[in-house]
Amino acid sequence: MRYRAHASLGVLLLAAACNRPGSDQNAFRWSTEVPAGTAVHFRDGAGDITVRRAANQQLTVNGGRRWRRGRAKDVQFQVVRNGNDIFVCAMWSGSGKCGASGYKGRSTGGLLNMFSLFHRGSDASADFVVELPSNVSVDARTSNGSVDIDGSAAGVIARSTNGNVTAMNVSGPIALITTNGNVGVSVDSVADADSIRISTTNGNIRAEFPPALQGRFDLSAVNGMVHSNLPLPSAQSGKSTRRIQGQVGTLARLVRLHTMNGMVSVTARATAEQ
Repeated sequence: MRYRAHASLGVLLLAAACNRPGSDQNAFRWSTEVPAGTAVHFRDGAGDITVRRAANQQLTVNGGRRWRRGRAKDVQFQVVRNGNDIFVCAMWSGSGKCGASGYKGRSTGGLLNMFSLFHRGSDASADFVVELPSNVSVDARTSNGSVDIDGSAAGVIARSTNGNVTAMNVSGPIALITTNGNVGVSVDSVADADSIRISTTNGNIRAEFPPALQGRFDLSAVNGMVHSNLPLPSAQSGKSTRRIQGQVGTLARLVRLHTMNGMVSVTARATAEQ
């Protein structure tokens, strides 16, 4: 009986040691030269994604990982190249595939792990810090964390489920989406066919657009207010309302900003180009 007690205690101590909190902010580093027109896709099940403009055509990705309950090896990093598309993924057990489809993020472990004595569910998260050439488009998605992009001039897709999404000094087609979080964007320029789509369920949207931006505008807040100083037909000199729609100029591009619970604020960017 004494041997069994000691053995059980040893197993418990070993399990506790394997689940000691920790971090490794230099767990992954990858760099390569990429040509204009490349699309770089980031997939993260839990953690923040930060993208900044590179000084040249060198793409540099740094990956870090943090955990309170789990181990460093609970998160691995993977790169997949497919033609002009590069996928960089944070992979947990059960994350699926790193690619255009099949990525599942971080598994919660299910009911069996919840009631297991030796619970192996991991809360490990992964953060990306990226230097991206300005003429390369970015598609950054995380489930629990923020996405922060600055200086991308070839188009931006940024998504989170629980976290803020920010895209500053960006150009090209723009799609910013979160469920629980705020969205902030400042647009330098857009081509005639570039659309702008921004949405959140629970959060505010703040946008700065070029003053001569043309298109079909649809700005709405279900439980909140919309304010715009752009020359929209239904906007009344700075007054707030729940929805502002209208056509500016002759271009057919769509500019849609929508929140369910929050505010939408749109202002003209003083020094931006169309």
